[in-house]
Amino acid sequence: MATAYAHSSSAVNSGAWRALAWFGVVLQAAAFVAVWWLQRWNGLWTIGGFFVLSLAFMLMKDRIPSLMSFLVVCAALLNAGGWAWNWFNQFVWYDEFVHAFTPFAVVSAIMYRLWTGGSIDNAPGSGGLILKAALIGLGLGIAWEIVEALFLNLVVTDTVVDLVMDTIGAALGGWFAGWAIRNQGATQRG
Repeated sequence: MATAYAHSSSAVNSGAWRALAWFGVVLQAAAFVAVWWLQRWNGLWTIGGFFVLSLAFMLMKDRIPSLMSFLVVCAALLNAGGWAWNWFNQFVWYDEFVHAFTPFAVVSAIMYRLWTGGSIDNAPGSGGLILKAALIGLGLGIAWEIVEALFLNLVVTDTVVDLVMDTIGAALGGWFAGWAIRNQGATQRG
């Protein structure tokens, strides 16, 4: 299934967004070296994992708009920094912000790909598309909380708040994907 574009909007798909995203990937590589040098082994694994995620999204350059790649790289930087430098414990609001922003960024890219690939039929920005995005975000949030449970002592209220923020962020990501689809003039075609 291919995607046709009626026009390409610089607000969503520009070389500037792509350059900023690549700069973020370079920052992650530098952070990886710094964390390795400081021997913060937990941070090393998380930064490495988020680096791989960022690189994967950057290599999808013709499949998602560059703004979405940039947002995913920003989410990876926020997560990696939070784990490597303990920002989650230093700033009370940081965990909730990351639990909203990460699904917003990742789910918007997923929904864009699903819609342009013809896997979902809901109109861009419709309640159905946003609901599907929220459910995907909730599922990813549950999976993430299971991973966190392996490494952290979780408190039930924190887990519930994290899942609520994941779902809200993902729903906003679904709305944003719809906006990007309309802005790009993308149409599904087989």
